[in-house]
This record gives sequence, structure tokens and C-alpha cells, in this order.
Amino acid sequence: MSKCPSCGHERIKTETRCLECGVFYPTIAELIAEEEAFEAAHSLRGRWKKILESPDRKQALLTELKLVWTTLSNTARFTLFVIFVFVFALIITVL
Repeated sequence: MSKCPSCGHERIKTETRCLECGVFYPTIAELIAEEEAFEAAHSLRGRWKKILESPDRKQALLTELKLVWTTLSNTARFTLFVIFVFVFALIITVL
């Protein structure tokens, strides 16, 4: 069960209207639009779009990289470090 967005009364999933205040719950189209907006903000495509539409692309890219870096676990950070070291070692041996 969730709550009514208007009055906070407990909501029954099958009801389309709040029993307490009478407000209609959001429609499927509104819920789909909210989900699409959330996915656009949190997907790779949405992040790139936000960077490309920004007036200062460099700063937007740095902000997104910092956000991604802070959400990584220590294991993921170590894995990326090992990959970069390995690629660097391969490049140095070729040169």
C-alpha cells in the first residue's frame, strides 16, 4: 500500500480514487512519463544528452565523472585502476 499524494491516507492498489479526500490517483500515462523522465536523468544516454546540452560542457563532464566516481564501490575503483595500469603497460611496451 502507498499513500494518497494529497491527504496521505493509506491507498488501496485497486482504487483509482482516494477514499478519504476523493482525489484521483495519477494515471498510467503520468506514471509512464515520470518513469521516462527518471530513466532519462539516470541513464547513460540521458547523462550524455545533459552534458552535450550544457553551455559549459567541460564542467558538466567533470561533474558527471565525479558523480559516477563517488557511486563506485572500492572494488570497482580498484578494478578500473588495474585496467588502466594494464593498458598503460601495453602501450609503453609497444612504444
